[in-house]
Amino acid sequence: MNSSLSALFHEAERLDNRSLDTLIANILSLRIQRETPDNQRKEAILLKKINKSLPLTQIERFKVLNQKRLDETISAEEYAELLILLDKIEKLNVSRLKYLTSLARLRQVTVRELMKQLGISGSLNS
Repeated sequence: MNSSLSALFHEAERLDNRSLDTLIANILSLRIQRETPDNQRKEAILLKKINKSLPLTQIERFKVLNQKRLDETISAEEYAELLILLDKIEKLNVSRLKYLTSLARLRQVTVRELMKQLGISGSLNS
């Protein structure tokens, strides 16, 4: 411990319990204030990544192709296109879950609780 920290500690030793509790609360508050801007920036970045999705045209195309698959009217070329879109969606969902996990850790909540907070359903489909 350097000399200024040592001096602070010795001063803290002389405080009564109530004053010591106040000092501790103030120090913790200062620490939180120092971290908050960084955490807010991290949250904003993570939220942007969580909300990333396929372009609307690809989402609409996926819906059309998936319906054709369900109706059993999909061609081989369309099926190949559907598989490519499914792969993109799956990769986005894996990334989304990774970012949700990071944000949950940052907020100190479970992923499920975070998803509730963000209004995200149990399904991660785009």
